[in-house]
Amino acid sequence: MHPADVIAALHKRGTSLRKIAIENGYSHIQRVLTSPWLAAEQLVAKALDKKPEDLWPSRYVNPANRALAFQQTRKIAVTMPHQRKQKPPKISADRIGHSWSEPEVNHE
Repeated sequence: MHPADVIAALHKRGTSLRKIAIENGYSHIQRVLTSPWLAAEQLVAKALDKKPEDLWPSRYVNPANRALAFQQTRKIAVTMPHQRKQKPPKISADRIGHSWSEPEVNHE
């Protein structure tokens, strides 16, 4: 599948490579679009309800290469981005140097 098609399919499902990466402990996974990366391929395929070999068939031509990749890849739990809910961090006013109280107004 062309990289632009993968990105478009993810956007149609309301997600992105960045969201998938962050929700699974990576800073980014964009490299998966152009280079083999077993763990990221699985994450993207799961988000699209497909198999990695359906998205990148040329990467799965030689089963021996993929078997070696499976042996060398750390085992990860594949999660769906919309199933994992993270609350945004709370930032207190004193941490960012602003006061959220109303300014005092003198009505004389």
